[in-house]
Amino acid sequence: MVIRESGGLKVLMATAFYPKGGSAQVVRYLARALTARGHNVLIVAGSLKGADPTCDAAKFYDGLALVEVDYTKAAGGFAAGLNPMSGRFDVPYHPSYEDKPGAPDRVFYRVSRTEMRHLIACWGDVLSKTTRQFQPDVVHLHHLNHVHLAAIGLASMRRLPKLAHLHGTELKMLQEMKHLAASGHGEIRLWDEALRKAAAGMQHFVVISPDNVERSKQVLELEADKLSFIPNGVDLELFRPRDWPPRRKMSLLEELVVTSPRGSDESGLVGSIQYARSHLQTFLDSSDEFKPVLMFAGRFLRFKRLPLLLSSIARANRFFREKGRTIPPFNLLVCGGVPGEWEGEHPYTTARRLGLTNVFFCGWLPHQELAEVFNIADVFVAPSENEPFGLVFLEAMASGAPVIASRSGGPLSFVVADGDKANGWFCEEDDPVSLTRVIIESVSNQAERRRRGGNARATVVTRYAWSRVAERFEDVYQRMTRRLVPPRVPSSSRTPL
Repeated sequence: MVIRESGGLKVLMATAFYPKGGSAQVVRYLARALTARGHNVLIVAGSLKGADPTCDAAKFYDGLALVEVDYTKAAGGFAAGLNPMSGRFDVPYHPSYEDKPGAPDRVFYRVSRTEMRHLIACWGDVLSKTTRQFQPDVVHLHHLNHVHLAAIGLASMRRLPKLAHLHGTELKMLQEMKHLAASGHGEIRLWDEALRKAAAGMQHFVVISPDNVERSKQVLELEADKLSFIPNGVDLELFRPRDWPPRRKMSLLEELVVTSPRGSDESGLVGSIQYARSHLQTFLDSSDEFKPVLMFAGRFLRFKRLPLLLSSIARANRFFREKGRTIPPFNLLVCGGVPGEWEGEHPYTTARRLGLTNVFFCGWLPHQELAEVFNIADVFVAPSENEPFGLVFLEAMASGAPVIASRSGGPLSFVVADGDKANGWFCEEDDPVSLTRVIIESVSNQAERRRRGGNARATVVTRYAWSRVAERFEDVYQRMTRRLVPPRVPSSSRTPL
């Protein structure tokens, strides 16, 4: 653990999860932006060593002060048929907010009281040692879970101001638990009481969208004065339009799906979805010009509604066939899907069943590569049901791609569907006819795609730079600690255009 001294606040930032989702990106970017403003940030985070370096916290948070909570032994135990949350492991595996049968990270409400106590005890030890060494001014805890329970149970942290940063997945699970309660499903009452206790021990909450402000009031019965809406930010240097020529785009496509395939089918094996070089011809029209490319990126979770997207692609293909276009005049890139993780029918199986020859699976991509692939996309599409925030939408928009989102959740706060400032399209929630209509509209009008794409970039530059997001967190910290921190804006923090 390397602790840098500075004149700002000392912020202890903790997340139970190893790096694999959007919240890990938030932890990393926010810690960097706060450090640039003169604050001293120490991250405590889950980590998983092994074949995938993006899950290794030491590599993911490189350059930031870090304490790792290593789940590797527990993961190995699960592979050997053991319970990864049992007392057999000093560091038990973290639970999940999604119910994924057969996964090591069982959903919280399937975790027993004994396992919960072990999780709390493990994190209590970590936080106790870290607090003693670091002496933080404020504690910033991501999500809402056993880490918060550990923090409120420690005498050394009792007087420290504690902030819970809700990313939305915990709220969705609590709502799901309410619907399941009547069935006596799992340990719902145990975890409902535990998470409410954890919330009661927090001094303040940050939520990432106006939609989640209302959900927090409903689900956790929080008062408005305990809630601050602060959206996630975007790395505007990494995610930007690059104006690549067709040859550069084709070279990247060849690497993604032919020479270094990373898509995985139900086997969970990276590279088990493969394409021949001849398939690349599908991306070109009869004049050897690029057809419009739609792009999806995300985990294969039920609320992402990827099956809905695939069925709508099939409908759009049928529409164009009826217009005499026997070969679909557009393509879809599916980026994402953690190997071995999906809910319902595997999306690749769905695509094959529907005969979708214009859908290509690229696998889970590191952030740097994802930023490049956005520059192949003409439109980003993800019809999620109540997306908690939608950082990936903003990253696509920062890259110059207009977006298609369902009329729900986080995208309601930044997608504009009509008028001079339109930056995307809305489809109605869980409505394949509506989604098909906007897909057809978006791929059929190049001028409108470009207009909305320019507006999309402008939206993100104006409102979602990480330097501006960090300023808002600084204000929350100051109110919580009642300590004024002199503003320090580094010369490199100017927002790129």
